[in-house]
Amino acid sequence: MPPYDVAIIGAGVTGTALAHVLTRYTDVASVALVERYAAVAQVNSKSTANSQTLHFGDIETNYTPEKARRVAQAASRVARYLERTRAAGIGQVCPKMVLGVGADEVALLKRRHEALKPVFPGLVLLDRDGVAAAEPAVVEERDPAVPLAALKAPDGPAVDFGLLSGSFLEDARATAKRVDVSLGRRVGAVERRGGLFRLEPQGIEARTVVAAAGAMSLLFAHRLGYGRDFAILPVAGDFYVAPRSLKGKVYTVQDDSLPFAAVHGDPDLSDPKITRFGPTARVLPLLERGDLGSFWGFLQSTRFDPLLALRAAGLLADPAVRGFALRNALYTVPVLGARAFAAEARKIVPGLAAGDLRPAPWPGGIRPQLIDRRTGRLELGEAKLEGDRILFDVTPSPGASVCLKSAEDDARVLAGWLGKAFDEKSFERDCS
Repeated sequence: MPPYDVAIIGAGVTGTALAHVLTRYTDVASVALVERYAAVAQVNSKSTANSQTLHFGDIETNYTPEKARRVAQAASRVARYLERTRAAGIGQVCPKMVLGVGADEVALLKRRHEALKPVFPGLVLLDRDGVAAAEPAVVEERDPAVPLAALKAPDGPAVDFGLLSGSFLEDARATAKRVDVSLGRRVGAVERRGGLFRLEPQGIEARTVVAAAGAMSLLFAHRLGYGRDFAILPVAGDFYVAPRSLKGKVYTVQDDSLPFAAVHGDPDLSDPKITRFGPTARVLPLLERGDLGSFWGFLQSTRFDPLLALRAAGLLADPAVRGFALRNALYTVPVLGARAFAAEARKIVPGLAAGDLRPAPWPGGIRPQLIDRRTGRLELGEAKLEGDRILFDVTPSPGASVCLKSAEDDARVLAGWLGKAFDEKSFERDCS
């Protein structure tokens, strides 16, 4: 059997989006997709592992206007795909806003509204009455003396990224290209054999490879000698659920001193009777939730040494980071955790009681946050490493939202390596 043009490791939304783009918009002839689980999107792309948000940057206050513009352009590709395919159940249009509580946050939202007008002309600044009309539970039982405002974005899709992954793969397999999918098969090693790569133990040979396996991608990179200046900080995000109180998504203002998402409230696409609150965030020494064996992968990809220990100590020396870590550790304690988290969630819904909240009956995902060992800085946003005819996609938030832009970038690189063409006209027609 001749070697594949491209082998993709990982069938989450990043890997399946790449399979879709390669088969639809390049003349790559053959693609192998290998996934360790028996179905696609069983890790971070699974609907229970994330907040089902298609991030545009309009309600994420930690995005600069320029980053918001880039993310919006990338996320619009996913929105365009949903409109074009009209695949049932993947997306659900819902309201969304970011809430400012107190004089400082209200002033920040007013400044942000002015800064984002050129990027998001449909963004509206709401006063207290406007917030009450859009999301009554946000204003009910709130002290009327506390200043309140919100930036309301046009209604947009909440997305089940697991179903989106399945749709991408179905589309790729519907083409005339050779697309072979191996499910339930873990790739143990990637070896170079002459001018080819060989995935073991499957014996799959390919001219080029993309590791699109989240935190595992860095482990593959390290084993091949790439990306050794980076370590993984695996941040687990979990949710609390409560009876439905919000019409749509309500985000809160991000603390600029923290690299993690502020608590927000979201509808649940699979259960219209509940609202999700979260995510909480705590460091776990695992590359995947529920896989205790990934502890060893964490040790290998982190390569903990005195320098990294010093960098970690530097992060924890920041009082805001240290306080955040302690609060989130408390949220995991039975009974006490719900009481502590209720105080945080009441910033969104003041009438929420601790008894209304319960830990979500499913584990959340792992955000594979990269640390630059040289500087100690956390590398925010999606991350890519490039080797000799091999790519490594490490996809912390907003990786799912920008999956088609990531796939476009990868496909262009792969087409160049393989001497293949990228169909610019068709891609622009379908995705822009």
